[in-house]
Amino acid sequence: MKKLFLFSIVAILFAGCSKNNGGDEPIPAGGSTMSSFSFTAEGNTSISKTVTGRIGQIGSDYVIFITVDDDADITSLRPSFKVDQNAIVTYNGSPVADNSTAIDFSDRVELTVTGENGSKRVYQVLCKRGMEKVDRLVYNFMLKYSIPGISVAVSKDEEIVYSHGYGFADQQAKELVTADHLFRLGSVSKQQTSLCIMTLVEEGRLSLSDHLFGEGGILEEEFGTQMPQSAKKVTVKNLLEHNSGWSSDPVDPMFTADPNYDGKPLEEIIAYVLANVPQSHTPGTVYDYYNLGFGMLGKVVEKISGKDFESYLREEVLSRAGVTEIYVGGDRTGRRENECVYYSQDGTNGYGNDMEMIKAAGGIIASAPALMQLMANIDYGTKVPDILKKETLDLMYRPSIPYEHYALGWRLDHTVFDNWASYHSGNLAGTSAIWMRGYNGVSAVILCNSRSYLNDSGGTFDDYLYTLLEDIECQF
Repeated sequence: MKKLFLFSIVAILFAGCSKNNGGDEPIPAGGSTMSSFSFTAEGNTSISKTVTGRIGQIGSDYVIFITVDDDADITSLRPSFKVDQNAIVTYNGSPVADNSTAIDFSDRVELTVTGENGSKRVYQVLCKRGMEKVDRLVYNFMLKYSIPGISVAVSKDEEIVYSHGYGFADQQAKELVTADHLFRLGSVSKQQTSLCIMTLVEEGRLSLSDHLFGEGGILEEEFGTQMPQSAKKVTVKNLLEHNSGWSSDPVDPMFTADPNYDGKPLEEIIAYVLANVPQSHTPGTVYDYYNLGFGMLGKVVEKISGKDFESYLREEVLSRAGVTEIYVGGDRTGRRENECVYYSQDGTNGYGNDMEMIKAAGGIIASAPALMQLMANIDYGTKVPDILKKETLDLMYRPSIPYEHYALGWRLDHTVFDNWASYHSGNLAGTSAIWMRGYNGVSAVILCNSRSYLNDSGGTFDDYLYTLLEDIECQF
């Protein structure tokens, strides 16, 4: 039944995104619409088969996505198109003739369609080399959910075999996404925190059974000893497994407008919770996803290591894997040179989160290739040495007792996609991300600079994102 449901999702994804593909419908008169776009084999000697673009709208931009083979001469391609009757297509002010005018598509191309009635519409043509069967899946998803930019990377047997950017990193500036652009990770940040903790455990500087609060606790100096006894029982392991006893229902302290938390530094939020928020369950007994628990773990990393969280992550963990393009994120003014702009939907604020405060729970930024490089160092593989010992990896990936599908910061053994050994997704306003490690040696990641809150009969945005990742990794 689950497989049938997912096949239905994929079918709806394709069917729901096919209305702009063009076809043999009558050509309307007077307007400025382009209903089909392709590169034909007859008009282009460097391609072996006709390829068709995907036409749609993302925000205020009309876009055409199209992929050609790696050996195509992308600097000189003749587009074939269908527009409204008597409409004229121009490029840089010069007319473009169907299937005969050669254009350099190695960068973004603006085609203007001017209708007989005087209307004009500008199309951003984004042409790239790659695997059309993979890219079309991405194009369909972007157009369905109005995602300006996406980065995808796939590794097989610990080597990156596909890594591409799609769409706009900055839609206003028309900056295109490259494979190396940085994206926010949301809760994919939690695996970075887990790696910091497990490194400290392997070094003998920390134990998973260590308590954080109360007499003798790791953070006794910071938060004192005046708190409920149940809070004093919380261990590092409880927080990694989301079974600390605290709940994000009805309020998630890290993501709320509640004045008890909003705008407060992490230390004040933790202190307020310890003094005022009783635990719903005995620690270690019930899985209840709790973002603030990873904020607490970030404080543990800093206390034990003597370094700020980002420095420890980059200098003591990522450097051992040769990974450089992973950082703690910032606000719009702190945007890194190769970082995306984030686009919120449905009135949410893509820059409303304090990335420094949520860094250990959801504030990391990374490139897709950097994440695949990191995955190769924590996957039990034989080509790339792991940065943690096997017994440490075993601990990190061991199912928790309260919930067998969650380990130490990682989700395990997807109940539908049975090839997924470990995985995690992440979401913020203006952000969506997911990565996975497969039992078959294939790992993959998708990073987006927006997220949708649209639901339909086929499922949620997250359902489609998971399915997209599965469909991509199945191609390799």
